Amino acid sequence: MVEDLLKAGHLKQYVRTMPKGEGSSHGRGPRAPAAPVRAVINYINGGPLDDEYSSKRKRQRLLRATTVWEHVSSIQPGLANWGIHPINGTIVFPTMDPARVLQPHRDALILTLGVGDFDVKRILVNPGSSADLLLVAVIKQMGFIPSNLENPRRTLSEFNGSSTTSLGDVTLPVQAGPVILNVLFFIVEDLSPFNAILGRTWLHEMKVIPSTYHQMVSFITQDKQINLYKSQLAARQCYQIAREAEPNADREHSPKEANASDQ
Repeated sequence: MVEDLLKAGHLKQYVRTMPKGEGSSHGRGPRAPAAPVRAVINYINGGPLDDEYSSKRKRQRLLRATTVWEHVSSIQPGLANWGIHPINGTIVFPTMDPARVLQPHRDALILTLGVGDFDVKRILVNPGSSADLLLVAVIKQMGFIPSNLENPRRTLSEFNGSSTTSLGDVTLPVQAGPVILNVLFFIVEDLSPFNAILGRTWLHEMKVIPSTYHQMVSFITQDKQINLYKSQLAARQCYQIAREAEPNADREHSPKEANASDQ
């Protein structure tokens, strides 16, 4: 993708032409390839408007968004054809490590996973959801233009009867340990305080067993059992953000209200 952009005359400001002989390995050993740098997406709340960017910046963002969209549009949901795949097997959760998990707790499962070319934080693992959801602010950070999303205005219903309308859907590769699964995400306006929700579609395709008690998800590959631990601190930060967003967070709750707010 980058090579095509360079051939088209773009990204010149990032290219340095080496003088003759500088790239020669004479007298020196081969250079190790540099590790790719992955951007990290934390929880996003607001941000600069497009009007605050210069016209040059807008053109660069549009070019990048178009290129990313062409690449992602070719991705199909399901496991990647190459690499390591999860398999069926018996999963045994390890003995509880008191240094890793503080007990007792009521914390949800919050993971950081690779989504596309980014490390996305605050992803809720929710077996109660049949859909995988992604916050629109996240795909904006990735370079997508929400108006270009496919299949807009899908109705997503919750158990309590309320519903929301998605802005569209997009398939993105999600990396959990050594396994990459192409996930169909429904894009929504608000998931506060989460960036994404991974539901039964992801759990079943990955053959993942989640344990809120152990604060981890586990699955098996041909080589070994993979255990992905979550951060209790991140879960409690998300809970605090949600509590502060409530209109009457300071008032006392009845037992029924307290139970509902912990869901």
